Amino acid sequence: MRLVSRLVLSHAFPVGLMVGAILFVLGSLAQITSSLKEVRDAELGSLHTEEAVHRTAWAVETAMRHSAEDCEKGKPSEVAGRFIHLRLRALDAQLAAAGSSVRDVMLDPVRGYQRLASRVSEGDTCADLLTATTRRERERLDEQLTDAWISRMFELHSALMRKDDEARRAGASALVSGSVLAVVACFLAVLLSQRIARTVTKPLASLSSSARRVGRGDFTVTIEAQGPREVCELAEEMEAMRRRLAELEALKQSFLASVSHEMRTPLTKIREALALLSDGAGGKLNERQGRIVQIAQVACEREIRTVTTLLDLSRLRAGVPLQPKAGASVDEVLWSAIQDEEHEARERGVLLEIDTPGEAPDACLDTALVERAIANVVRNAVAVSKKGQRVRVLRELLHEGPGGYAGAWARISVTDEGPGVPPEIRAVVFDAFVTHSVESSPKRVGIGLGLALAREVARAHGGDIEVDDAPAGGAVFRIWLSLDTEASPHALPALAG
Repeated sequence: MRLVSRLVLSHAFPVGLMVGAILFVLGSLAQITSSLKEVRDAELGSLHTEEAVHRTAWAVETAMRHSAEDCEKGKPSEVAGRFIHLRLRALDAQLAAAGSSVRDVMLDPVRGYQRLASRVSEGDTCADLLTATTRRERERLDEQLTDAWISRMFELHSALMRKDDEARRAGASALVSGSVLAVVACFLAVLLSQRIARTVTKPLASLSSSARRVGRGDFTVTIEAQGPREVCELAEEMEAMRRRLAELEALKQSFLASVSHEMRTPLTKIREALALLSDGAGGKLNERQGRIVQIAQVACEREIRTVTTLLDLSRLRAGVPLQPKAGASVDEVLWSAIQDEEHEARERGVLLEIDTPGEAPDACLDTALVERAIANVVRNAVAVSKKGQRVRVLRELLHEGPGGYAGAWARISVTDEGPGVPPEIRAVVFDAFVTHSVESSPKRVGIGLGLALAREVARAHGGDIEVDDAPAGGAVFRIWLSLDTEASPHALPALAG
């Protein structure tokens, strides 16, 4: 499945939850609006009608009170009767318009006013109004009308309180439910985002690790990944690239091996010819001629070492089995390697010191390769040292190797007093054909094979090689070799990663 499909499907559920939360909140708001509309249409509409009836009934009461005052002042009953009759007609019209929307609690005192006003206006108005019976009846109707209106206000207040409680509950429910759904949606969105991210970052990290190994020259790793189709397609392209690079590396090693082999024979003949010239087989040489032959011999030996290193490196990288020798002594190999480099060290004015505490047990080693590996590291240390400086070689016997592997181990430390190895090149200092100039050092730039061969030899014997800063300045190279005679030379393949 492609990444865009995964993203759409993974985000559809949280989006659905968010939409559900929004719809729930909108439903609660609709419920609140409906409750308010109900109060407005039912309660307030009825109250508006009852308020009009109450007002016209109270106008009848006011008309009877004013008419009674006029009668006491001596005005005719006909005038007072007409005034009350007008208010009574307004009340009749209002009751007819109100219909059945007036509550009984309000309708009873209004009907009482209607009957009283009708009786008073049709008879002797002044005589009826001024009687104690009419006065008491008006007071009773006044109390009933007032109580009825207070009762209606209380009912309206209760209805409003109920609707307010309903609205509050609906709002609280919408708030809680919406918040819960929003939190759940956010949590799911984060969870799904992390899961989607892992489906992309995990295979990408695997591809990155494989790419780094391929970049370091390890073409044995198989590049594969699971996840979105885009990542799988990238893995397939990288695997195709790795196979092609492996083929090119095999061709390169084959070419180097062929060229080195072809160069070795003429170089050997040149060495023999120079040795014969030096021995005087072609006639005695004068001092100048001897010096020229000596320069040619040094250059020839250097080229033979380069060709031999190329052949050894190609053989190791091609997987050709080692030629281990049982009962080999690591100290003898070490001393032999040091002796090969003593001449060049003396010429450079560099002092070589060697320390081999304890007696090393017999081991199963390819002595020729181990000797050349140690010699390459020592030669490199001598090359970066100035006149008067020292190169110290220390062999230690340990019971734990690199990575915490137990067993019998030899650690050969080569410490120089040169400028050291810059941190920016330590990651590639053991790569083949990688060269760097060393500041304030007499070492000339080579072709970058000595340290690469030393690492391949150490790893082929189950060990490794590492570089660090020397305590007193300079650099220290540590070669780890397994001395376990029962272990295969490839007993620790994990170190080769």
